[in-house]
Amino acid sequence: MTKSTSAGRGRPLQFDPEQALQQAILLFWRHGYEATSTNQLMNAMGLSKSSLYQTFGSKDALFNLCLDRYGEMTASYMRDTLAQTESPKQFLMDLIEATASYQADHEPDGCLLVNSACELGVSNDFAGPMLLKRRDKALEILRQACLAMRECGELAPERDPEAIANQLFALICGLKVMEKMRFTPEQRRHSMQMVEALLN
Repeated sequence: MTKSTSAGRGRPLQFDPEQALQQAILLFWRHGYEATSTNQLMNAMGLSKSSLYQTFGSKDALFNLCLDRYGEMTASYMRDTLAQTESPKQFLMDLIEATASYQADHEPDGCLLVNSACELGVSNDFAGPMLLKRRDKALEILRQACLAMRECGELAPERDPEAIANQLFALICGLKVMEKMRFTPEQRRHSMQMVEALLN
């Protein structure tokens, strides 16, 4: 879907807001919030300054939208995969393994949310609340998976699903940081051994 917006004087500018948003996500993901300039955003998104601000608001608002959209894409995949699995334990194992081994030439290293939390922190005025929102949604999916493990007998009744979810989340965040530092196959194997010990 294209949107027509007036870019000052001259003919209306035709663009796809979703495609433009994806370009902004990639730019913030690659460079971070502070190092991404408005001019870089304009060039990557194919927008004039007036079109960018008329459509997405300020740079802060655009960044928050990118965080939310990125986080929801990840959360939707996790929810859908968990809903279809017969073994919530295997879902968690596969999730950690995919996190530890993920590499994509066309995408930046790490995770936009984790990168942003490291750069800005959750006390940041404009990004902090969104980072906490996405954290809580991801944690809830992990908690639901751990509860499902206990319900189907894959987790002992005395184990605390919430505590395990917190530990898994910390591991995932750590793996995304290590991705930027080039995890070795041996380090990935050690991570999987830690998950196996946690879930058994």
